[in-house]
Amino acid sequence: MNYLRDGWVSSRLGAVSQARMGKTILSRNLKPTGLPVFSASVALEPWGYTDEHDVVFRRGTIVISARGTIGDVKVPNYDEFVSTQTTIALSPSFALDPHFLARQLKIYDWPAVTATTAIPMLTIGKVDEIEVAIAPLAEQRRIVAKLDALTARTARARADLDRIPALAARYKQAVLAKAFAGQLTVQWRRENPNSVSSDFLRSEIMHERQLRRRAEGIRGTGANRSVPTGERVLPEIPLGWTWMTFDECAWDLTVGHVGPMKDRYVDGGVPFLRSLNVKANEICMENLVSISDDFHRLLAKSRLRPGTIVVIRTGEPGVAAVIPSDLDDSNCSDLVICRPLDQLNPHYAARYINSDFAKRYVYDNQVGVAQQHFNVGAMSKLPVPIAPLAEQAEIVRAIDHAFAEIDRLTGEAAAARRLLDRLDQAILARAFRGELVPQDPTDEPASVLLARIKAARAAAPTGARRGHKAKAACAT
Repeated sequence: MNYLRDGWVSSRLGAVSQARMGKTILSRNLKPTGLPVFSASVALEPWGYTDEHDVVFRRGTIVISARGTIGDVKVPNYDEFVSTQTTIALSPSFALDPHFLARQLKIYDWPAVTATTAIPMLTIGKVDEIEVAIAPLAEQRRIVAKLDALTARTARARADLDRIPALAARYKQAVLAKAFAGQLTVQWRRENPNSVSSDFLRSEIMHERQLRRRAEGIRGTGANRSVPTGERVLPEIPLGWTWMTFDECAWDLTVGHVGPMKDRYVDGGVPFLRSLNVKANEICMENLVSISDDFHRLLAKSRLRPGTIVVIRTGEPGVAAVIPSDLDDSNCSDLVICRPLDQLNPHYAARYINSDFAKRYVYDNQVGVAQQHFNVGAMSKLPVPIAPLAEQAEIVRAIDHAFAEIDRLTGEAAAARRLLDRLDQAILARAFRGELVPQDPTDEPASVLLARIKAARAAAPTGARRGHKAKAACAT
């Protein structure tokens, strides 16, 4: 260590503490009650309980993960406990406050002391060689008290920031609820009065549907559309709007290819969407696969064009997105495909499908036993509030503006969350440079403590010094 405050000393851990490996405990031997067992595999939280008392560690012992995420450090808040062979239990001498030492070890460069084996692990020998800074014992306790106060504040801030994503999701749903009740565009309607009645809007859409379906050669609704029965009370919407179903405001509703895809994927072919590519209001290009042109031509029914709405059937039923322009003439499997009429803005429709109101309908109308899914029949009867086309575009703009602001605030919260982690590390670094609390010249210097430890160890029997035959570890 390059710098130590007055009254501080540095020492090898092996000279001021006793390290022991935990014992081998199998999961099948854990009990519902007894001594808590700590393991690196569960982030140093109680893994279970045991009734074995041959190797017991007492309050004040530090547990360090020796495998997996090496260097996780914890001082268990139990009078007695057991730890597994994936950990090293460190019992500090009377010269070290265990919380002072544990906080110092949290900022140690653990990979540098990891044994170079096939499976990286921490050994007692490596731990014994670690150099630590030792302050006067009274100063150690002042540092721990200050750290506790500061980290409690950052912990509260971290907890508040961790709630932001859930709050953001709720706020987005509140925005969608207002949007599809016409509340986001009240001022817009005042500035852009609509002279068309809801009955006229409905008749225009139904007329367009009839013409488009005839032109596309789409047959009428068949018996395969197994629509669950039941009525839903629909909320009030503004004058000039009308409630319709997706079957009424789409010229086609169908499902993507359903069948085995083994050996169908090719490199550099036609983009082929699966459920994992559909996120709320977004097509994710990650893990996008392709099929051959020949197979694509065989799947004419599931061909996708820009502006087509796709909805997940299985896994996360009801999540919807719009096909973008860069996926023109693509294809898909096991997705509900909605080809909207010109008087239904596809982005308006997708945002509506992703709203809580529509999600409740999706949830209520899932079918299947082994795996729930949302079928075309249920989609056809999903009610949607249809606003005039110009207002639909304004609603999409208002939603996207609100979402962008929410995402900005969420991003700022995430950045602040990362800064808190860095702040905690900076506070710890200051603490172990001796810069966190004032020094007291009346404190017994750490060098005196160290000398007393050496004298006590020299006077102790050899077996006790090495920790042989010990059945319990405690502060020495």
